[in-house]
Amino acid sequence: MKSNNKIQFILNLKIFLILFIFGTFQNVFANEKNFVIATIDRSPITYFDLRQKAKLIHFLKTKNNQYENLNKYFDLSLESLISQKLLIKKAIEFNKNILDLTQKDAFKYILQKNKNSIEFFENFLKKNNLSKSVVIMNVQIEIIKKFLIGQMFKKEYDDYLKEISNIAKNKNDEIDLEQIIINTDKKNVDLINLIEAQIDSLTNQGYSFKEIAKILSKNKSLKISAGRSGWQNKNNFKLNTFEKLFQFPEGEIIKEKFNNKLNYLRIISKRENGKFSNREQIIDLIRLSYTNSKKERINLEKFYEKNSKLSCKDFHAKLNELKVFNLNYQKENLTNFSEKILLMINKTNVKKFTDPIIFNTENIQFYICNKDNINKNIQHKNEYDEGLLMQKVDILTNKILKILKKDAIIDVKIKVNELN
Repeated sequence: MKSNNKIQFILNLKIFLILFIFGTFQNVFANEKNFVIATIDRSPITYFDLRQKAKLIHFLKTKNNQYENLNKYFDLSLESLISQKLLIKKAIEFNKNILDLTQKDAFKYILQKNKNSIEFFENFLKKNNLSKSVVIMNVQIEIIKKFLIGQMFKKEYDDYLKEISNIAKNKNDEIDLEQIIINTDKKNVDLINLIEAQIDSLTNQGYSFKEIAKILSKNKSLKISAGRSGWQNKNNFKLNTFEKLFQFPEGEIIKEKFNNKLNYLRIISKRENGKFSNREQIIDLIRLSYTNSKKERINLEKFYEKNSKLSCKDFHAKLNELKVFNLNYQKENLTNFSEKILLMINKTNVKKFTDPIIFNTENIQFYICNKDNINKNIQHKNEYDEGLLMQKVDILTNKILKILKKDAIIDVKIKVNELN
């Protein structure tokens, strides 16, 4: 009797297990067909993993969340997942907590890119139908790559950082120039000498190259071009030209003179190793202009003593009440001024008047409201060429994967093209 009960119990258990397994598979297939595509040292990669990774690859490449023809990304997806498994396994050998640590760093980085808002990030995932874990792991794996490189190729990587750091320093040397070129139709030494004297006089008066070009353009026998380069590095110049120009101090005006040509070049400002120039300032000021007439002169010293504690806005209003000056409130980059005016403003303290400068019968002065250095808090430490850095990371990562694949058991059970 006991034997029959035992047999019946075993039969019931078998039936229960069959029904349980069948039910489980039914639930899986009812939602989405899922199965093992490959195993890496017995760790599985499923069809679901493959599709989710392929979606992310598709999105990053196209910025499109219409996942049509997703199977064309299956090869890339499988290769990426295999590499991911191998790299994680090796990283855990060095630090068993590596996944927890990198997940925190990856999520922090992702939040910074998403307005530091979990809700914003969740909405992004929902809108683009992306897996949260796959997106986070995509960042994690980049951190893990650098961790492994530090463990396995530390000296090679450090030497390379030094090398590209020097490259970056050279690239971070920049110069801002302005130029005026005057050509005559024929060789005419007297005309060139006359134009040279006129340019020198106008420059000393405080005119900018742009203003000088406009004045000289009235002479139809001259061909004039003028302009400002903006920030450029040695890649923008012929061999050795940048190095020669960079040796000149800021404010230097370099002149080349020929029988039928004049070339003026002004070194507006320089950035050495990426460090911002002291000339890179945003200036809030009031520009005053008035005729050089005794009747319209006013004692600005007395006016200043009476009104110096006023805000810039109120100071402007009080000046306006005098009905003597043409006033213009400006917020301007210091480097936009001519060299003479730049130096004059630069040496003048905040809430002070500059010395007057005379243009023909007109006097011009500036009242300095405020000075702000541009990006004064930026630090240029350990700056590297990001492109070169990523190239080296990829090279060393491939070295690591080549080593890991030799000892790994990679079993691809279903070829990707069979899933199409």
